[in-house]
Amino acid sequence: MKSVIIYFSQTGNTQRVAKAICDSIRKVNGQCDMIRLKEANVTDIAGYDLMGMGCPSFAREEPVNVRRFIMGMKPLRGKLCFVFATHGGHPGDVLPSMAGRLRRQGVKVIGGFNCDGSDRMPHFTYPWWTDGHPDGIDLKAAADFGKEMAERGQRILRGERTPMHKFPKVEREWAREHRRSSKVNRAVSRGFEFKMTWNKEKCRYPNCRLCVDNCPVGAIDLSVSPVMFRKGCISCYFCEMLCPTGAIEFDPKSVKAHRQPRVDGLRQRNYFEFFERARTELIGNRTTLYRRVVREIEIGNIDRMYGELYSKRPRYVIRTRD
Repeated sequence: MKSVIIYFSQTGNTQRVAKAICDSIRKVNGQCDMIRLKEANVTDIAGYDLMGMGCPSFAREEPVNVRRFIMGMKPLRGKLCFVFATHGGHPGDVLPSMAGRLRRQGVKVIGGFNCDGSDRMPHFTYPWWTDGHPDGIDLKAAADFGKEMAERGQRILRGERTPMHKFPKVEREWAREHRRSSKVNRAVSRGFEFKMTWNKEKCRYPNCRLCVDNCPVGAIDLSVSPVMFRKGCISCYFCEMLCPTGAIEFDPKSVKAHRQPRVDGLRQRNYFEFFERARTELIGNRTTLYRRVVREIEIGNIDRMYGELYSKRPRYVIRTRD
């Protein structure tokens, strides 16, 4: 059984999970390839029997670039696939969303996996609850999942009738409505949730291309005049985190104005009820938030801004990629 894992990873969390799954599948099948989403195309992966699709959760769904790739997978109709994701505290509906879109393309989804990953969204506090993840336990669980998918795929290809995996949605309507109204993970060119500016004097382009090369939706092009900055942006804020000189920066007033509603939301009882529901419904999920006693979730330093973290440049350095 020829296997491949296609993954999108900004900070390396999802890549580590993908590698753990891939290594485990290789032990069962003797082969498994890993391909970054940016380098993948449907024609090349048509020869595989089993596929894995992995990504971080953006606003509790798959990122726009992953969604666009899935929408072009109709030529892979009938192929076996599994999905996996990393997230900053809870997966939301990222797995059922991915699985649903894949199945509408005719792909058979046979399983799913998710785990914690460190998060650096600008409206989150630091350190965030999921810092340090995925850890050894997460990666062991990912490896076990990979073994399970390889063995299940083999049985299906041998003709065994196996029910397709079910992905129940866990979010309530209030959470889905919040996501629909948010500009995060929605391709827009104006009316951004957080105001961000590009300072030509501080920018090192073309010697530095971090923002251009790592934008998941190609929303930045500094080679044209006037420059293209945030056209079709999905507000992942990765360009701001990567910029080594501070040429891309947030307006502090904008961050503070949009951050307070999230602080209030964390303090609302229905938010805690959501975590309790997720904890009881997602069997085996060991995320740090789920393991807390619901009424004793600590907000931590949520009233504080990043402070010196905002002045540190860059705020994130990309790990070496395979």
